[in-house]
Amino acid sequence: MKQRLSRWWGFARRIFPLRVGALILLALALLIVFVFSPKEGDFLLYPSGVVAAGLIGVCTLIVVLGTLSLRRQVRKLGVGLPESIETLAPNGTTFRFPSLRRWLVLDVTLEWIDPAHAEVRLEYLDGVLSEVVTIKERGRFSNLTRRFTVKDVFGLAQLSFDLSWECALRVTPAAAKQGATLAAGRSQGDAMANPTGRTEGDMVEMRQYAHGDPVRHVLWKVYARSRKLLVRMPERALAPGPVNVAFFVAGPEDEASAGAARLYLEAGLLGTDLIFSADGSTSPARSAGEAIEQLVDSGKVKANGAESLETMAAQIDPSRMHSCLFFTPPVDGPWREKMMSFVKARGLDATVIIGVDEAGERPAPKGRLQSFLFQPPAELDSQRPGLAKLRASLEAEGLPVRVLHRATGQLL
Repeated sequence: MKQRLSRWWGFARRIFPLRVGALILLALALLIVFVFSPKEGDFLLYPSGVVAAGLIGVCTLIVVLGTLSLRRQVRKLGVGLPESIETLAPNGTTFRFPSLRRWLVLDVTLEWIDPAHAEVRLEYLDGVLSEVVTIKERGRFSNLTRRFTVKDVFGLAQLSFDLSWECALRVTPAAAKQGATLAAGRSQGDAMANPTGRTEGDMVEMRQYAHGDPVRHVLWKVYARSRKLLVRMPERALAPGPVNVAFFVAGPEDEASAGAARLYLEAGLLGTDLIFSADGSTSPARSAGEAIEQLVDSGKVKANGAESLETMAAQIDPSRMHSCLFFTPPVDGPWREKMMSFVKARGLDATVIIGVDEAGERPAPKGRLQSFLFQPPAELDSQRPGLAKLRASLEAEGLPVRVLHRATGQLL
């Protein structure tokens, strides 16, 4: 009921031309003309009231006529959009319409209703208004609704109308900056083998001889010098392998994390034989192109983050999942418990990467030496107080967490 009332109220505001200030001014003008002036015989207030009422009437008439003229011209135009747009980047479209400057007192504004997360700026170009749009959220859209608002320069009257176009718009997340320290570290893999696990390295370590050790491993020169019987043994396998399995968990405010995932995919940081899965997909992606398409489609399942992990894992060889990455939202939610259950059930060696668009604030140096030698890392406590709690919760479960600033590639 509340949503219906809100919808009707919004519709009434768009079709009723007079604004609140104009209604108050009109009431005062009529009060002066028909009440105060006849009683007081004031020849100054009377013409003032008439002029004010006349100005409101003229502005309202011009706004109505200008709106009808603009609507008639705009309905003939095409959607004017490219097939693909990247978030955060201003994109000029081919959608252009009359500026209404010949009406002298009219101004036009434009906004997108669907998709909603977009900033629209109008630029005056060769006598017409040209649209420049910046979209904030990824996704795939089949319909575009624009809202045109015509108002006078005095702020007395205003009318709005919506027009829709069919389109095939693909909005991709802006990638994080290349060269991030986090990306460089994970590109080589940092998943170390268990020190108590199987020894597979070169024969460079040694220990006391034990019954059953091969004689060929005995260090006879050491025995001749020290009379101690030692044998060679292989070192523990510490050489990391590349991490080539990654999951993207959709959720609120996850655009920067999607940008971090796109960096890993396009820069080849997950290896050539990658396996990638984003929420909402039906099968794992085996190439960067397929993975980016999954990122685009994951924008519509933000309310159901981490629900597709089990389905995806069933289609992946268990031997490939010894080490993996999780790209997650910076806002805690039900997705965290689902992801942790998934990780614990399989005993995965996982690292969590969280992308953010806030740059963070650097704490003040503790002394002159610190300020001269290096800058302390930026912190996000003041801008995202919930992120510290989320990070602490994940690290308490044994998952390393890296926070990446999308615009600079800086670790926060």
